[in-house]
Amino acid sequence: MVQSTAKIDMPALQRARGEIDLAVVAGRLDRFYQSGSSKIFMPKTYATTLEAVLVNTAGGLAGGDEFDVKLTADGDTHLTVSTQTAERVYKALGPDNAKMRIEITLTGSASLHWLPQETIMFDGAGFSRHLNVKMDEEASFLASEMMVFGRTAMRESVKQGRVFDQWRIHRGNKLIHAEALRLEGDIAGKLDNLASGAGCVSFATTLFIGRDYEEKANAAREFFKFYHDVKTAISAWDGKLVVRSVGGDTARLKKVMVRFMLHLRRIENPRVWNC
Repeated sequence: MVQSTAKIDMPALQRARGEIDLAVVAGRLDRFYQSGSSKIFMPKTYATTLEAVLVNTAGGLAGGDEFDVKLTADGDTHLTVSTQTAERVYKALGPDNAKMRIEITLTGSASLHWLPQETIMFDGAGFSRHLNVKMDEEASFLASEMMVFGRTAMRESVKQGRVFDQWRIHRGNKLIHAEALRLEGDIAGKLDNLASGAGCVSFATTLFIGRDYEEKANAAREFFKFYHDVKTAISAWDGKLVVRSVGGDTARLKKVMVRFMLHLRRIENPRVWNC
């Protein structure tokens, strides 16, 4: 019997695409664009800020998916943007990463708080994210992101994968903050290293840029005095505050970060955080 050696071409998998373009000028909605698997909801709240919630109707991210988010705040605007639920990044079946690009523009005295719920990485996931912010000198920006490697409550772990996370913040046409996270290959082994994750699977990064950054830094230091089980480092210089926290218990770290945001912002957290 002669066996065929002809290569069988696998059909291309359908990929999710999504695009958001939201602009608020002087506290009023100026542009509202959504396409593909990305949707915007603007719930009624009693907070002092305008609130937007982003939804991924694809139910998660997989290799080859691409999502773009563009947010603009101008003038007398205080905008808080969150996500409906945690973003899940599933195992990639090929070399392509799931890609997310976030572009934020702040002009005048605008203030924007970027507060998505946590990103959960599954074993074998590939994820690439770029956060780019351009802001005027008078504007203020707060970002708080949490990344989880495996759902500990489900006894899941991440052994292999690819994660590339890059942040670039420009204020007044000057680059004032740049950071990049790159993890690939043996993620479990790298996170176990004392100099990286010290065995923790959950990480939270909070960045604030604004004129009252020193006041925010004092508030952060005072808050974390009471949470010794969460390893936290706080730095404040050149008009910005950076807080990094790691924890071995995801639920515990998330609970602490929810309280921290309430303490730091002095306004109600996004309502979806309570769902």
